[in-house]
Amino acid sequence: MDYLAALAKAPFAAHGYGAFLTLSILDRYYKPGITREEAVELLKKCLEELQKRFVLNLTSFNARFIDKDGIHEVDNVPLLKALS
Repeated sequence: MDYLAALAKAPFAAHGYGAFLTLSILDRYYKPGITREEAVELLKKCLEELQKRFVLNLTSFNARFIDKDGIHEVDNVPLLKALS
């Protein structure tokens, strides 16, 4: 559901200003049937792009995956060394 309360099926989504920088990465690398490990790598690509082009200085991140079996926490996923 987006900020206007529109409900539309989409294979992936990004919100906020960072979406302008990450949707093209999602469009290029997302594929149906993506595994959780592949999804983490794709998320890393998006966050590394934000590190380069946006005010973001993370060394790791936490994520949640939601699937038919529930919500799964993924903690302390490392990124490239933070930019100085």
